Amino acid sequence: MKRLLFVILLFLATFSLNAQQWRFVRHEVNFGVGVSNFLGDLGGAKGIGTHYFKDLRGRSTRPAIELGYKFTITPAFSVKTSVVWGYLNGDDATTKNLIRNNRNLHFRSMIGDWSVVGQWYPWEERISHRYKISGIYGNRTFTIMPYVSLGMGMTMFNPKAKYNGNWVALQPLHTEGQGMMGRPEPYKRITMNFPIGIGAKYLITSQWSLGFELSVRYTLSDYIDDVSTTYYKPGSFTDPVALELQDRSLDPNLGWTGVTEFDNGLVNYKQRGNPNYNDAYMFAIFSVHYRFTKGQTYIPKF
Repeated sequence: MKRLLFVILLFLATFSLNAQQWRFVRHEVNFGVGVSNFLGDLGGAKGIGTHYFKDLRGRSTRPAIELGYKFTITPAFSVKTSVVWGYLNGDDATTKNLIRNNRNLHFRSMIGDWSVVGQWYPWEERISHRYKISGIYGNRTFTIMPYVSLGMGMTMFNPKAKYNGNWVALQPLHTEGQGMMGRPEPYKRITMNFPIGIGAKYLITSQWSLGFELSVRYTLSDYIDDVSTTYYKPGSFTDPVALELQDRSLDPNLGWTGVTEFDNGLVNYKQRGNPNYNDAYMFAIFSVHYRFTKGQTYIPKF
């Protein structure tokens, strides 16, 4: 009976302490390294290019780094802002779709990603380890804190393609006729994004922890890879580089790419991308977290 009473009192004391101690460690910074992957028109699996996981390709994986700051509002809810620098890559040479493979387009882009997300910890974010009671002293347990996140942010990008050994910026070339007759204005190289993620943190001490997060950024742009709608009339391109890069099909005689102009004046602009899906990308980040301590905190050692 005394042992049970001791365990109950210890639990209540620890719960009460944790309920107060989070107020002294509300500020946290993190540094992470990981990888990024593109989900869009170029590359991908069979079928139509989408921003779903089915188009994920290991050969398109590129490095990424993250710097972040988190403010704890309650033990179960925090707000985090972060900046991620990384690369995105897509290449039709990696897809098993015959039409896209023959299209033969590719791109790479360095991206700057800034976001603000809310993080929800279903079992709350702990300040200290849990303990199992063995006699008088406790045995520390493995403390993992899972969470989900949702928010919004901005993405800066600049798609490039390799041409004669050099990487050429594609947006100024207007490869789909942007700004020409009957076409929309050139796209912006900055867009909003909407991050959705899941992650977990492993508590090392009251101030240090390790984390892993997998997140997807859905964007409002379909031009991160410079591909969205249809081909445009070759005769409208005055820049020879633009003319070369707008249609790089392996076998133009298949009739899957380019533009067909008929004698009666009608024009068939063949599909170059899929405008029904905006582009998206993913991050998988391993991170180190540090909490700043405000005032004197006390964590029980029993």
